[in-house]
Amino acid sequence: MKFLHPVFLFALFAVIIPILIHLFSFRRFTTVYFSNVNYLKNIRKESRKKSRLKNLLILLSRILAISSLVFVFAQPYLPSENRTAARTNGTVAVYIDNSFSMNALSTRGQLLEFSRNKAIEIAGAYPPDTRFMLITNDLMPQHQHIFNREQFIRQVSEIGSSPKSLNLSRISDRLTLNAEQIGTGADMTAYFISDFQSGTTDLEDFKEDSGRVNYFLPVTPEITANLYIDSCWMEFPAHKLGQEERLQVKVINRSKEVYQNLPVKFYLNDTLKALGNFNIEAGGEQVVELKYMNINSGIQSGYAEISDYPYVHDNSYYLNYTVQPSLKALAIYDSGPETRSGMPYLRALFSGDDYVIFEEASSENLQVSRLGSYNTIFLVNMKSLSSGIIGELKKAAENGATVVFFPETDGKTESYNNFLGILNANRITGIDTARQNISGIEWRHPVYDQVFRNITEDADLPRIYGSFIFSEDTRIPETKLLWFRNKAKAVAIQPAGDGNLIVFSFPLSPENDEFARHILFVPTLYSLVINSLPRQKIAYTIGRESQATLSRQNIAEVSSITIKTPAEQEFIPEYSVSEGNRLKIMLNDFFSIAGHYRVTAGGTVADAISMNYDRKESDPACLSPGEIIAAIDRYHLKNTMVIEEGDRQFSEILSEIYDGMKLWKWFLAFALLFLTAEALIVRFWK
Repeated sequence: MKFLHPVFLFALFAVIIPILIHLFSFRRFTTVYFSNVNYLKNIRKESRKKSRLKNLLILLSRILAISSLVFVFAQPYLPSENRTAARTNGTVAVYIDNSFSMNALSTRGQLLEFSRNKAIEIAGAYPPDTRFMLITNDLMPQHQHIFNREQFIRQVSEIGSSPKSLNLSRISDRLTLNAEQIGTGADMTAYFISDFQSGTTDLEDFKEDSGRVNYFLPVTPEITANLYIDSCWMEFPAHKLGQEERLQVKVINRSKEVYQNLPVKFYLNDTLKALGNFNIEAGGEQVVELKYMNINSGIQSGYAEISDYPYVHDNSYYLNYTVQPSLKALAIYDSGPETRSGMPYLRALFSGDDYVIFEEASSENLQVSRLGSYNTIFLVNMKSLSSGIIGELKKAAENGATVVFFPETDGKTESYNNFLGILNANRITGIDTARQNISGIEWRHPVYDQVFRNITEDADLPRIYGSFIFSEDTRIPETKLLWFRNKAKAVAIQPAGDGNLIVFSFPLSPENDEFARHILFVPTLYSLVINSLPRQKIAYTIGRESQATLSRQNIAEVSSITIKTPAEQEFIPEYSVSEGNRLKIMLNDFFSIAGHYRVTAGGTVADAISMNYDRKESDPACLSPGEIIAAIDRYHLKNTMVIEEGDRQFSEILSEIYDGMKLWKWFLAFALLFLTAEALIVRFWK
C-alpha cells in the first residue's frame, strides 16, 4: 500500500490526545453509606472491571477513528500490478470484435452495440489530446490511421456486423504492423473488446509487443447455444437431366438440448424441392439426406435451411451446380478395318439419342484443336497415338473431359505407355491371350449406382478374349469397375486433372462381341458418358477461399464479364485466365454477403458462385474471464490483463489501472464506523 499524500501521516500523532485523556481522566467519588461492607466491596470490584473495559474500547475506537481519518487525507492506494500501464502520453488502440457472434444479446443489450458504447466510453476516459487507433475484423484501410477523440468516436459509430472471423493472434499481429507503419511510438495501450469465443481466442499464438500493454474486456452473451448447418455436399459430383440428386446436409447442435423431428428444407430455383426431418442429440451432429430429381437444365441455384435463434447467419447454406442440356461424345479410330470394327457398337448405342450428341472421326481427319469441346472422347482400337493427340487429350482431361481408352491387341505398346504415362496411369506390362470371364462389378461406384435396381452377385457376366496386363505402381488411385477372377482389371477409372481416364484392358471388337451384346455393355458405356460431366464446386466460404474457378464454356469474351450480387448490385470482378479453359475469379471484399452471385457475359448469365458465411463463429462457446486469466498465466503473457468492470464507470477503472486501487473511501467508512461504535458504547454501556 502506498500514499498519494504521505505528509498527512504526521497527523497520526493526534492519537496521543485520546491516550492522554484516558490516562489523566479525573473522576469524582461519592461517599455511599452501606451496612454490608463485604457486599459493597464486591460491587466496587465488578464496577471497576466493567468501567476499565468500557474505557479501553472507547480509547480504541477513538484511536482507530483518528487513524482512519488521517489515512483518508493521505489518499492510500494499492499500486497497479503492471506499472508500465501508467502511460498517459502513448497511443490507445481499441479492437472491437464485430463478427456475427457479437449480434447475440446479453443482459446489457446486443453485444456489438455494447462494445461500440464501451469503446466510446474508453475514449472519453482519456485526455482530449490522446491519439487513438481502431481495428475490427474487417481490417479496413480507413482504420489504418491515427485519430483524435472526435474522429475515433465517429469511426466507432459506423462499425457494423461483419462476416469475417479472425483469430485473436492475427488481430494482435495486425495491430503491431499498423503501429509500425503509422509510427505511433514506443508506448501503446490496447483494449480488446470481444466475446472471446473458444474457436478464435488462440492465446497460445498471441504475441506480445514489448511496448504495448493489452487489456481484455470480455462481453458475455446471454445464450450460448446454437443449431446450425455446417456444410452441404452432393452424393454425385456430376449432374445430368433426370438424375436423382442426393443432397447431404450436415447439422451440428452446439447446445445442451435434444431436438426431435426438426425440419430441414431445400429450395432450388426459389421452389421448395425437398423436405426432411431429423433428430439430434445435445452436442451432436447429424447428416440429413434429401432426394430430388433434376428436371431442368442450366444453372441450378438453391439453399438448405433450418430455423434457429438467435444466431441466424448459419441457418442457410447456399449452393449451385449446372445441368448440361446435352453432352458431346467423340469416337476416334484408325482408318484400318481392324480398328473400325468397334465403331458399329458405339453407333448403335448413341444413334438417335437427343441428350448425347455422338460424333466420330478417323485419326487422319481429326481436328485436334477441337478435342477440348467434347465431354467424352473414345479412343477405339487405335494402334498408336501421336504426340499431338496425346497432348490435346491431356489438356482435355485436365479441363474436365473423360477419355475412354480401348487398346488394340496388336497395337504399339510403347505408344500406349507414352499416353498412359502422360496421364499418370498404370502402364502395360504384357498381354494375356486366354479367355477370361468378368467376375466382379463395383456396384457402388457412380457409374453403376443408379443403373441397377437389384445387385446380383452371381450374375452371368461376359467372357473376354485377350486382355492387357497392367502395372500397379501409379501414385494416383484407380478404381476397378470390372475385374476378372484373378482380380486383374477389366475396366478401371481414375482422375485425370478435372476429368477422368477410363481404361479397358481389351479391345472393342467382334472377338469380344459377347461383351458388346451383354446387358452390361449399354449401362457401362452410356453411364461413362453421362458421368463425364466435370466435377463442380458447389459452394465457397467467405473469407476462407481466395478465388473461384469457372469454366469458360459459356463465356466467349472474358472482358465482358460482370457479376451481380445477391443484393442486385453489379461490379466487374478481378480475374485471371489459367491454362486450358479455366477462369479464376478473385473472391475479394465484393463477395461479403452469403447468397448466389451471377456471372454474366454479354448480358447472359453464364455461371454462378455461391458464397456462405464462415462457420468458425457458429460455435458460441466463450471463455469466461477466469479461463482467460488462466490461459494468460499458462502462456506467460506478462503485459496482458483482463478487466472485469461490473457496473463501474470506465473512468474509474482507468484511474485504477494508472493509479492503482484507491482505498480512501474504505478508510472513510472505517472512520464513520469507529465513531459510531464509540457513540454506541458511551450511550448504551452503563
